Amino acid sequence: MRTSLVFAVVTLIASGPALADSALELAQGKACLVCHSVEGISQAPSFKSIANKYRELPREESRLVSTVMWGSPTYGGYHWGTTKMPTPGARVRVTQSEATQLVEWILSLK
Repeated sequence: MRTSLVFAVVTLIASGPALADSALELAQGKACLVCHSVEGISQAPSFKSIANKYRELPREESRLVSTVMWGSPTYGGYHWGTTKMPTPGARVRVTQSEATQLVEWILSLK
């Protein structure tokens, strides 16, 4: 039992970078990096700045997933400056599971 638990923990720790790599590959494949960057200046907020703003606001995660899927909300004004995220017709479609994976990865960035 103890050996199985140790193996599971080691596997989880070792998979951390692989999960991050797959999320970055997903972001590249969905063309997120056309406007965003992981850190630094770009046309849209960097993923690290998004993480810093929303990491401690767990109720915002679902709104971020929705924004990744559907673009900036048409209600409630802008959530980041005055630039809106394009709607799905103007960019690559992102499924809910992909959006969730991307948001979880973004919020994990330090």
